[in-house]
Amino acid sequence: MTGATGPTGSPGPTGDATPLLSARGVGRTYRLPRTSPFTPGPVRRAVVDADLDVGHGESVAIVGESGSGKSTLVRALLALDAPAVEATGTVTLDGREVRAGRSSGLRWLRRRTGVVLQDPYASLDPRMRVGDSVAEPLRALRLPGDHAALVADVLRRVGLDADAAQRWPHEFSGGQRQRVALARAVVHGPDLLVGDEPMSALDVAVRAQVLELLRELRSELGLSLLVVSHDVGLVSHLADRVAVMHEGRIVEQGPVGQVLRSPRHPYTQELVAAVPTLD
Repeated sequence: MTGATGPTGSPGPTGDATPLLSARGVGRTYRLPRTSPFTPGPVRRAVVDADLDVGHGESVAIVGESGSGKSTLVRALLALDAPAVEATGTVTLDGREVRAGRSSGLRWLRRRTGVVLQDPYASLDPRMRVGDSVAEPLRALRLPGDHAALVADVLRRVGLDADAAQRWPHEFSGGQRQRVALARAVVHGPDLLVGDEPMSALDVAVRAQVLELLRELRSELGLSLLVVSHDVGLVSHLADRVAVMHEGRIVEQGPVGQVLRSPRHPYTQELVAAVPTLD
């Protein structure tokens, strides 16, 4: 699936008429904490009229500086966002509308998606053994089968030893904990894996290993990827398409090579120019 970049940042025509994930006109407005006990807090538009598609088997990245609205958009796509003053737009997964609501009504969405967060240690319960943490989605989604066998298989896929299931999160390095987080995100066989800055807390060497692991998982499991990052260099190695966010808006998107080689929007040009290069 490839998209043509338009000046408004719209996805443009694609080769697949039915993307796995589709967002149209998504907007989120929130009220900030009040600065005075006598007046309500100011209102901030965190995301404005965002359109985005992720095709079956495709890898899409959302890039932009901190505060540009990347994570807010992803939370809206997954029905994980907090109640907003104003919520606009529609999101569909394989044609089914995504609506915020009770967890039981969103079980179908959780079954088809997996999420990896920025801090792998904070996302793991220190009081649970790794095997129990990885099996948590299987229990929460009430999936049948041999959970222990599924956990052992997915830990092997992410490059961890068989005894990892019996160990505690604090016994692992940062890179190993991110592997555990990846295992938990894919153990239930989702169609879409979402990573919110999944490698920003890792050092350069470990980041390269996790990047290669993401590629392998995508190939082996047939996953679609949606990755949030401020690292343009990372995006160039992982994504098929990229969407650039600035001040809550998607200002440009298209095939990653096209956008990074010939950026049209001034903000995208600034991002690309800031990437360190060697002569």
